[in-house]
Amino acid sequence: MKKFLLFICVLFSTAVAQPSGYDIVLKGGRVMDPETNFDDVRNVGINGDRIVEISSSELKGDKIIDVSGLVVSPGFIDLHAHGQTNDAHRYQVRDGVTTALELEGGVTFLREWITGKTGKTIVNFGATIPHGSLRTMAMDKYQKDVRKIQKTLNQEGFDSPKVEEMMALLGKSSYESLSNAEMEKTNELMLQYLEDGALGIGIPVGYYPGATAGEIFSVYKFAAEREVPVYSHTRGFGLAGIQEAIADATTSGASLHIVHANSLSLGEIETTLNIVSSAQKNGLDITTEVYPYTAASTSLQSAIFDEGWQNLLSITYKDLQWEATGERLNKKTFNRYRKEGGTVIIHMMKSDWIMKGVSHPVTMIASDGMPYATGAHPRTAGTFSRVLGKYVREDQALDLMKALKKMTIMPAKRLTGAAPGMRNKGRMQVGSDADITVFNPKTVIDKADFKGLKFSEGIEYVLVNGTFVVSEGNNVENVFPGRPILGKYRK
Repeated sequence: MKKFLLFICVLFSTAVAQPSGYDIVLKGGRVMDPETNFDDVRNVGINGDRIVEISSSELKGDKIIDVSGLVVSPGFIDLHAHGQTNDAHRYQVRDGVTTALELEGGVTFLREWITGKTGKTIVNFGATIPHGSLRTMAMDKYQKDVRKIQKTLNQEGFDSPKVEEMMALLGKSSYESLSNAEMEKTNELMLQYLEDGALGIGIPVGYYPGATAGEIFSVYKFAAEREVPVYSHTRGFGLAGIQEAIADATTSGASLHIVHANSLSLGEIETTLNIVSSAQKNGLDITTEVYPYTAASTSLQSAIFDEGWQNLLSITYKDLQWEATGERLNKKTFNRYRKEGGTVIIHMMKSDWIMKGVSHPVTMIASDGMPYATGAHPRTAGTFSRVLGKYVREDQALDLMKALKKMTIMPAKRLTGAAPGMRNKGRMQVGSDADITVFNPKTVIDKADFKGLKFSEGIEYVLVNGTFVVSEGNNVENVFPGRPILGKYRK
């Protein structure tokens, strides 16, 4: 009798726990979960900011969206997005992105940045420690300048022209080495940034040639001791810089993510990826990413364009495209624009390098998207759609599930150790965050090109934390559901 009553109680409690309906139901879509390889037609029930049911049974809901014939995927996670404004995010969500992180260079004055964006952003956001900025802030000779810039940014926000002054200061200091005392000061600043919510350490050492090997190794030791990853734009181009980073990670015990292996490796992309693969097989926590375009983009004032850049990159002036006007450069315009400052698109890679990078099992997909500008590099708007449309559907370089892994679960797992909030992202599972991208696999494609930004096609619905930011292929205006992704040391 007691067993029977217990059974009845359990049955009743289960029954009353089931909701009568959901806030949102995605009906009849091809649900794909890259972590478990699940791939079948299902209905998805969403309450608030969570996925609460995935079922073959009919589901009731306040809002039912018929997504028959469409893929229902975890929202895409971009580890490398420099365009941290809603102007850029409007293009990113039309590319399926629900989380856009600045992990290569990090963000200066991080706590203020997080506070200023919270409740005002379309997608989830976060950043690493900006090692390049902090080494400048640690230099005695620049203390007064940094304090002035920080004061202005606190008053005017990160759209202030003072941001450009900070960039100029970084460029000025990039050729200088740190004293032991300044290295200790940098460590103190990095500790503070971890408490501010940083997701690891961004070390774009390729942009500050003054940093010694000893200085950079000390940063890796710092990362290993605190069990946070390093995200590195390695020194120079080719294998030497990549091998330096891997050696630093191996000997320090730090986790390492090498950004945009396609551009850093140049013609050695296959060797780079095989090295990363071997490192992983030997138990090392080393990962990498690529973007699916044959051009790079950066500041023309950066150290990359110091004397000898033509031989280093195997290109000439005509391979440089000025973002603001679209013109190809010559010696005269190169010198003028380098003095003025601005962004250049660098046509320096071959299509087979990109094919190898996108299709290799170890790579993730990340955009390296640039700050919003009408003439910005197309990766800012089209990275993920291009992989799905060109490399999956047209070229059949990899299958759809493998591509989605590179965009969702692989970056989510890369971050989980440093950011506990990522445990529920990158997955189409009950209990996961309702960051969801719904796309048409037959039509999805990038439309941005080197003439200017354009919205991708085929991304039909995007939800961020259970809120639509794209609906019926169009941006939903005046919704800001994005939340900060915070590191484990946040106080």
